[in-house]
Amino acid sequence: MVDLPVTFERPLRLFTYIIGHSQVLFRSEPDSDAELPTTLEILFTDVGALSIRDHYQSLTIRLATGPEEEQLRAADERPWHDWRAFILESEPGSNSHVIAGGLFWAESPAPASYSSFLIPTYDLPQFHPDRPLPPEPSTIYAPYPRGGNA
Repeated sequence: MVDLPVTFERPLRLFTYIIGHSQVLFRSEPDSDAELPTTLEILFTDVGALSIRDHYQSLTIRLATGPEEEQLRAADERPWHDWRAFILESEPGSNSHVIAGGLFWAESPAPASYSSFLIPTYDLPQFHPDRPLPPEPSTIYAPYPRGGNA
């Protein structure tokens, strides 16, 4: 068990948000120019609410202070059960948060093309630039409200 706060001194980006499984995955891929030979993944599970950025140059994750947690609980009055308020700090005055049941992170020499080593059972969507794009669906225009005048 590792205590928070924890700091990651490398760029991270939002890799996937799996709504049906309430999971948010951030990833930092290898960068030989920056001497970062590993892939880093940060996974929040049982996510109930969030306010995040799509990328961070570096990131510190800590538990919310008492007043911060009170403010977040007031904004979302659902029962929290096993949720915790995680504060994501990237720059002074620029905090994000994730209300979640769990937080996991790991580093691996897995190549950037690897789907995910923290959630390997979920087939993450992959962009394949060599495949043709599917045709655009036809747009159907219908008046609202139906039947003419309101």
